[in-house]
Amino acid sequence: MGELPFLIYITLLRLGRNHMDANQPSRPGRKTGKTALTRGDAPFEVRPRTYVNRGAMQRGTGVRGTRTNQPTSYRDQNRRRTNNSHHRLSRELDGRVVDLQALFDVSRTLNSSLQLKNILDTLLLTPMGKMMIGKGVVLLGRGEHRFVIETLKGIPRTHIGQEFEINLAQPATQFLNEVESEPWAALLIKLGFRLMVPIFSNNRCLGMMVYSNKSTEQNYSPNDLEYLNSLANLAATAVENALIFQQLNDVNRKLDKKNQELNTLFEISKEINSTLDGDKIVSVLAYALMGELMAQRCMVFAGEDGEFDMRVNKGYRGEELAALQDENFRQRLKQISQPALTSKLVEDDLRTKLQTAGVQVLVPMVSQNVVRGIVLLGEKIMKAEYQEDDLEFSSTLCNAAMISIENARLFKETLEKQKLEEELAIAREIQQRLLPKEAPELGDFELAAINIPTRQVGGDYYDYFPIDENRYLITIADVSGKGVPAALLMTNLQATLHAMTTTDVPFDQIVFRINNFVHQNTTMDKFITAFFAIFDQKSATLTSISAGHNPPYLFHADGSFETLSEGGLLMGMFPNAPYASETKQLRAGDWVVMYTDGVSEAMSVASEEFGEKRLEEIIRAGRDTSAAGMIEAISNAVKQHTEGAPQSDDITLVVLKCNCKENG
Repeated sequence: MGELPFLIYITLLRLGRNHMDANQPSRPGRKTGKTALTRGDAPFEVRPRTYVNRGAMQRGTGVRGTRTNQPTSYRDQNRRRTNNSHHRLSRELDGRVVDLQALFDVSRTLNSSLQLKNILDTLLLTPMGKMMIGKGVVLLGRGEHRFVIETLKGIPRTHIGQEFEINLAQPATQFLNEVESEPWAALLIKLGFRLMVPIFSNNRCLGMMVYSNKSTEQNYSPNDLEYLNSLANLAATAVENALIFQQLNDVNRKLDKKNQELNTLFEISKEINSTLDGDKIVSVLAYALMGELMAQRCMVFAGEDGEFDMRVNKGYRGEELAALQDENFRQRLKQISQPALTSKLVEDDLRTKLQTAGVQVLVPMVSQNVVRGIVLLGEKIMKAEYQEDDLEFSSTLCNAAMISIENARLFKETLEKQKLEEELAIAREIQQRLLPKEAPELGDFELAAINIPTRQVGGDYYDYFPIDENRYLITIADVSGKGVPAALLMTNLQATLHAMTTTDVPFDQIVFRINNFVHQNTTMDKFITAFFAIFDQKSATLTSISAGHNPPYLFHADGSFETLSEGGLLMGMFPNAPYASETKQLRAGDWVVMYTDGVSEAMSVASEEFGEKRLEEIIRAGRDTSAAGMIEAISNAVKQHTEGAPQSDDITLVVLKCNCKENG
């Protein structure tokens, strides 16, 4: 038998036994009609054959003798019928052997490979060559009722990938004209196809072989259809295995690509996280995207406080660049929150503008659900299309870069803030040194003061220093604004006051000159409220001028009080403004309490001011305490009132107490 399988051997035995049963008469004890050997049957009986001497037969003297009474023509006819029967059997056997051998060879070829393309090409071309078929395609199922042309012969290759929606309850081998009412069948007929052979595995239609008419113009015979069905059945397992293998390969490729992308992201993340230079980060991002996605051009917009500034431009020139730098265009880019192909944008004018400029992909840079930048990518070097994986990769990388940019910005701000705080700490130290360190010894009088800035440096100011042996200048002031600008103006006031206060200049002229100096060196929005007083320790008098400041209290021992409001306008608003003074005689138990609006206007969490009434009650209740005790009582009351609320303004207090027993 050689390489013929057992199936071919059994087929030959069946055909031979059928022929013998049909041409031999029945013998007693032998059943007719068997078509094959079965287990237990006796083997064929081999009988010795008697050879006849044909010459003797012609002479009528042969061993077996001759039947002289039978006509010669009858014997010839019988011999011819027998020979014809033998020839037909031989041809049928030869055809079956050839078909079986061909199927066996095709089966070995199909099952020797897991490459779907090779299997489908073999499946398509084998019957086309055997039956002289001019056109053929193989369709594979790619979803419910969806079939796609995977390989073809005899029609343009542009049809590869063409989809058909074929919804048949049970596809079977049939001619297309039987279902020509179906759109898919009509299209296949239009392409010149006639016969459809389904490929089944486990009651599932994997695909279809579709063929045109034979080039010989012969119809498909039953043997042809049987051969095609047998071929489809033999190929089903190979096709299914190849599909599984292809799916595994696809999964492996995706895993490999994901792994490569993760490695790339890891390496790029290390690089962008190794620097706190925002410009370097966006530059690395641009080169990474262009290198990984093979993009020819790239532009990166990023900024702070909601502004989109162009940080990187690789490849955009001329009119394209001008169009992409338009302010209105950049504002519209802020509305894009998901990576997208420009071809799929809904807004026609924006899509047209981007495509005209050569932009194919938009990738927003998101941090904390806020779009803080966007990347524009041009076409790929090989003119390939951007895939969903490309958008996902670029989005992940852009978001990681945006986080690094934000970290760099925050770190920079932290450094600047830290540097500013260090500078402010130095400024505060300088400012505190400008204030009196300790109150002077005034005999029967006590002097105390406190300054609590709302920031590290503030605009409140107090001071006291001697003019001569008996007189002291006492002042309290509040510069408009807070922080560094107010502190600078306060420092200027302190220097001016010390420079202009001399024994030979009248008190009102000192204030007059300070007002003009402040007016000349500040803008209209800067001004100072101040209270100046000359305390004469020997005469126990207080001469004061109020320049628009909160009037200080002069409390007496009996609990009554008056305010010291004589003076003029706040300083720095108008030049040459006049200022008037008043003089008060201090007696035993008198209190002079000077304060800034940070005390009276201190706000509670309920937005209620501390107010002058509370201040008056505290002063009245603390008349028997010391000057330092009065400062502490007022400060604690303000602190308790504002508990839970931020300090809204600088707090400054200056207190003078008269402990003398007699007037003067």
